[in-house]
Amino acid sequence: MLRNFLYMSLLVLYSTVLCAENHQKIPVDEEFKSAIKYVEKKQFFEAYQIFSSLAELEIPEAQFNLALLYSNGLGTPKNFRLALYWSWQAHLNDHETAIEQVNKTYELINENLRNSVAETTIEELVASAQAGDRAAPLKLGKTYLGLFVEAQNQPAYLWLSISQAYGEERASALLEEAASQMTLEEVLAQQEEAQKSFNDMIKKN
Repeated sequence: MLRNFLYMSLLVLYSTVLCAENHQKIPVDEEFKSAIKYVEKKQFFEAYQIFSSLAELEIPEAQFNLALLYSNGLGTPKNFRLALYWSWQAHLNDHETAIEQVNKTYELINENLRNSVAETTIEELVASAQAGDRAAPLKLGKTYLGLFVEAQNQPAYLWLSISQAYGEERASALLEEAASQMTLEEVLAQQEEAQKSFNDMIKKN
């Protein structure tokens, strides 16, 4: 049974990587192609090294495949925390199937670990947003609503308000989702906090 499970995991890994090669959103460079070849040869450590570097560059295909390596313990020790972290990063960067891997990883961990990954992600994204990254507020809203065990609607509302102010159309529906779970007083308070945070970031950047 274990052998069959591992075999199926490898099939998923291979097919995902090979499909990523033809993904239209991200130009595939020579490094990514090299990682694919390493996977085909079962040289997972070499593939892990390349995917790790590319994942730090916000390439969602690399982030997703790095998550699979962590999930399966290939090229690196099995680590469900990092598997969740990188699959969520891929999801935030619009990888089409990363959310499925996120949901699979939820079944392998406890609530404390899930919240810990969410908190780590939030800390990184807040720093990016404050440094002027206009994509970060939407990612913060998504993370507050979707990665924590219990949705954090008030901070989600704050950051989605900022995202919408930057012109991100996708923020609107999420903003409504957060607002629907808040009292009027909470909405008004977060609007003031959002305005203050927005003004501070504008001044800094």
